[in-house]
Amino acid sequence: MASASRQDKNPGLRLLLRSFVFGWAGLAAFAAAAPGQASAAGEQWFLLKIGGTPVGYVREASSVQGAGATAALVSDSTMKMTINRLGSKVAIEVATRSEETADGRLRKIGYDMRASALATKSEAVVKDAEVEVRSEAGGKSYTRTVPYVGILLGPEGVRRLSLEKIRKPGDKIEYQTFSSESETVSKGSQTALAWEDLSFGGRTLRALKVEEILASDGVKTTSWLDEKREVLRQESPTPFGIAEIVLSTREEALRTEGGGSLPEELYTRSIIRTNIRLPRARAIGYLKVRLTAKDASAVWPEFPGPSPKAVGRTAKTIDLEIRRPDAPAPARLPLPASEADKEFLEPNAYIQSDDPTLRAVAAQALAGETDAWQAGLRLERWVAENMSFDLGIALAPSTELFKNRRGTCLGYATLLATLARAVGLPSRVVIGYVYALGMFGGHAWTEVRIAGAWTPLDAAIVAPGVADAARVGLSASSFRDGVGSLISGPAQSVFGRVEIGILEYAGADGLSVIVPENASPYSVEGDVYRNPWLGLRLAKPKGFAFGKLDAVWPDAALVEMTDPDGARAVLQEGYLLPWAKPDEAAAEALARFAGTGKPERVTTKGRVVWRLGQAGKAAAAVLDGPVFWMLTAAGRNAAGILTEMLGGLSFDNPLPARSPEKAR
Repeated sequence: MASASRQDKNPGLRLLLRSFVFGWAGLAAFAAAAPGQASAAGEQWFLLKIGGTPVGYVREASSVQGAGATAALVSDSTMKMTINRLGSKVAIEVATRSEETADGRLRKIGYDMRASALATKSEAVVKDAEVEVRSEAGGKSYTRTVPYVGILLGPEGVRRLSLEKIRKPGDKIEYQTFSSESETVSKGSQTALAWEDLSFGGRTLRALKVEEILASDGVKTTSWLDEKREVLRQESPTPFGIAEIVLSTREEALRTEGGGSLPEELYTRSIIRTNIRLPRARAIGYLKVRLTAKDASAVWPEFPGPSPKAVGRTAKTIDLEIRRPDAPAPARLPLPASEADKEFLEPNAYIQSDDPTLRAVAAQALAGETDAWQAGLRLERWVAENMSFDLGIALAPSTELFKNRRGTCLGYATLLATLARAVGLPSRVVIGYVYALGMFGGHAWTEVRIAGAWTPLDAAIVAPGVADAARVGLSASSFRDGVGSLISGPAQSVFGRVEIGILEYAGADGLSVIVPENASPYSVEGDVYRNPWLGLRLAKPKGFAFGKLDAVWPDAALVEMTDPDGARAVLQEGYLLPWAKPDEAAAEALARFAGTGKPERVTTKGRVVWRLGQAGKAAAAVLDGPVFWMLTAAGRNAAGILTEMLGGLSFDNPLPARSPEKAR
């Protein structure tokens, strides 16, 4: 039997690449592993690159098992990828096995995925009119069925169809398969674009360039196929640049086993700098933004309503309104049973709400609270106080998240959704963009449904009460169909391929500010930095020069100043947790810069200020409602520099505002 096409032999790779990037404030959409010609040993080896940097490899082997009518093609894949960033290492490994009949029909596909300490396993068995999917994580297994009509092709079936039907540019095939990463039956297509010559190891191979789309992904992948329609090279756009799989040798592929570090400039592509800075972002109650596509590949998703709501669009833009919902009315737990809520209450491989330990912790966190919304807030606080942010945990089931108490924003959202279900609160996880410190970055949060309405909670970026409106949700999922159901589809065409401009916003008072089209984010007039949106001014100390202004994550500096002797002064913006005590929060923040000691608490210009200084370092925290303005100074006269900074800091009157309801 001919070897199978490798265009979808390692479906978990699409999922994994999206997942690790998502945890780092941006999602990458990447197609499946793409092996090339088999070696004498029956192996295929490939380099995996992102933005041109080798980060791992894929190894595949195929064999024919059985004979005659019962013969089956079995393909085994192993993908290993390691990426280093900001001192953290993300290591992802996936082993995939697919089995199909002699005529190319899919029988079975499964994979073991390890993106954290625990592996997540999944196996899909094709039966008459349905696919039985069994998922396992943390010693727990969950089974469900997915109905289908027609024929599901495996990789070999797709290769044969391509070989038969695609002969010249313009030819196209369509097929149906099972997407294991989104655990759905999905339609796929392949369209020939042109014949091109590719060089491999000193050889020139004739390749047919094709465009491939799997509906469950919604992302266009470009592949170069040889005369047998096996993949030689494959690439797909990501927020970090082009992700690529290319034919290689065993020796070259294994040299990438240690992974790679992506250039820092690649990460800036996943961060969307805003035209202005939002004041008191965690209190934003209304936001109007414009998403502008960078290229024609962006496809606007069906936003998980009722907010955001599309209020205008052109060929390249879409205007969205996001409103922070009111807190739900009192409703006693347990909530009345509803068929619509069933999916959002059931446990699955990632949201393991049936785990006895997690259920006990959730009950303990409630401390007897019976109101559904107040229960959600208590669980949000428990996750916020007990989890630590870790870029190295790309994707993990809730039992592991609870055990290790570490994860990205996706981990925070997953654990909160799990605890909510454990006490009878329907929950789902949302991904999209969130505003923070002058930028929109990829993020995940949780929503709970009370009285039929979804209300957002965010344990990673906590707001008082309902999560703020300074976010754009792109996709939502119960995880019933696996994490792929959250990070697949049209939402992927948005990540890394749009700009976001703030058009209008309103704070907790409900009064909105309209942002002019040519608005400047700040101004520098002589010795004074002014930010009208944040409502502050800062005069630089004598002898200092302005340096970095309006940096974005992970740099928190709003204003940086230096003098000829190497002294450095910085103004940063920070937030208080809703339940934090200002004295304790100030002491902790100041100690991280200026060392241990009890801060001096004074009142300056009508605002509470905490000061702490040691030899060569001094810092102050200025309380402005829920915002902490941190001023730090380092140098021989750090205490004197800090005093000048405090004297030069003042707050402007708010910008003219109006009611957003009256404005429309």
